[in-house]
Amino acid sequence: MSLAKQYANALFDVVNKHNELEEALTDLTEVKKVVEEVKGLEEFMINPKISKATKLTTIRDSFKGTNQYVFNMLLVLTEKKQFSIVSDIQKEFTYLYNEHHNQANVIIESVYPLEEEQIAKIGEIFKAKTGYDKLLIENKINESLIGGFRVLVGSKVYDDSVLLQLRKVKDRFKRTKNI
Repeated sequence: MSLAKQYANALFDVVNKHNELEEALTDLTEVKKVVEEVKGLEEFMINPKISKATKLTTIRDSFKGTNQYVFNMLLVLTEKKQFSIVSDIQKEFTYLYNEHHNQANVIIESVYPLEEEQIAKIGEIFKAKTGYDKLLIENKINESLIGGFRVLVGSKVYDDSVLLQLRKVKDRFKRTKNI
């Protein structure tokens, strides 16, 4: 089990026990955004020339309003020089949260923006196919598909694009030509 997964599991267990799942997810997601958006923060946190005390003060000042368990984890990560895995922890925590609520993040790739009704129909199909109670759907544009759509649910890809169909025709043509 990866270190990020271990931290995510421990955080999930404690915030679930204290009924603070939503708050922890929200705050951890915000922390991830800060880490990604504030240029130089990660470099600052791994710089050996900057004292641990300075780094801890920075974390305390920057994240003092954060959920207490998320905040404590940030301090531990800083103390153990592992702050760079915050984004991975957030990803693992989100996965645990979604599994706990029997929901999944879904990306529907299409050539053009889909209408809400189309997204809802595709969502219903994939709720039945996957068994999830709820799908958190995002529609992303991917013009390389030519037509149709591709649905990504976790690590699974359901591809009904024209591009895939053309590749299959090409592969069949190659096989019959080589016989």
